[in-house]
Amino acid sequence: MIDYRMVYKHTSEISLLLVEDYKPLRDDMLEIFEEFVKSVTIASNGVEAIEIYEDNSSSFDIVVSDIQMPKMDGIELSRRIREIDPDQQIIILSAHTDSEYLLELINFGIAQFITKPIDHNRLLNTLYEVSKKITNNTPEDQNTTILDLGKGFTWDTEKLILKDSEKNIDLTSHELVLMRYFVIKKDQICTNDDIVYEFYEHNIDISEKNIRNLVFKLRKKLPNNIITSIYAMGYKFSVGHLLV
Repeated sequence: MIDYRMVYKHTSEISLLLVEDYKPLRDDMLEIFEEFVKSVTIASNGVEAIEIYEDNSSSFDIVVSDIQMPKMDGIELSRRIREIDPDQQIIILSAHTDSEYLLELINFGIAQFITKPIDHNRLLNTLYEVSKKITNNTPEDQNTTILDLGKGFTWDTEKLILKDSEKNIDLTSHELVLMRYFVIKKDQICTNDDIVYEFYEHNIDISEKNIRNLVFKLRKKLPNNIITSIYAMGYKFSVGHLLV
């Protein structure tokens, strides 16, 4: 159950840009957001949104955007926004058929997705989680997004970048989804069903065999023994601490 007081605590000073071409859905989300955030600016397509953003980029804490829109889609909009502000928080609204596009967005470092049809609780929970990152981002916290994996390896939990010393290690889109999930569930057992559901949340269908192959490939890019197999249960990611 959502604690609305906690949501409001972190969202009450948030300014938001909402980009959605379907008016009934846009109006529905606008009504929800206006109850919790400081201000909401709306745009009906990517072109309108980027014009607003270019004139007011410092005014928006969060951008919420659909993927499939006329004139300019959510992918191009996200790319243009990240060129202006690489740290801009973006939440993407997607249909299950958008998986091809989602992988490209993950490569931009965008990790917050809400699947249509929009569930109000999921919408509020995502707003809360992203807003909490912003409101908790005090100067002393700014370097705590780097996870030390040992042996010179690090993982940037915000930008989704894996490094060996100072060298970036390329991950496929599926490896990015899995790595991010393992880090979130650090020191917990992740079953195959858990992983399948996580990929489903990113609109990606994956089989148990695909998971085994994906884990095998990801292991080869990480220090030894970070991902362990738990017999008849799943996997455990059990190393790393935040650098401060």
